[in-house]
Amino acid sequence: MVKTECQMDDEVEEPKKVNLSKDIRYMMYGFGDDKCPYSESIMLIEDIVLNYLSDLSGQAVNMGKKGKITVEDILHLIRHDTKKYNRAKELLMSSDDIKKARKCFDEENYYQ
Repeated sequence: MVKTECQMDDEVEEPKKVNLSKDIRYMMYGFGDDKCPYSESIMLIEDIVLNYLSDLSGQAVNMGKKGKITVEDILHLIRHDTKKYNRAKELLMSSDDIKKARKCFDEENYYQ
């Protein structure tokens, strides 16, 4: 069966709406804000974060392989912001360490 343009438009999935408000609320509290911060503050921070991530991922898509984002693309984009760059490198190293530890743990369980 051939679908018309109208039928195809109906099937287009809308992008998922990301909700970071719960995480932002916890982070704000962790950084010294009130336990129940204003919802306007949370929405503002969420908007700023989502715009930043959207811009960063848009720039990363245009780098390297077209249509594909790699870790190196992100690191290249944040290379001038030393705090973000160092934190990203630290998290990548921690991720590698965790993978190695899990692999060793799984091998130990396999041999028992």
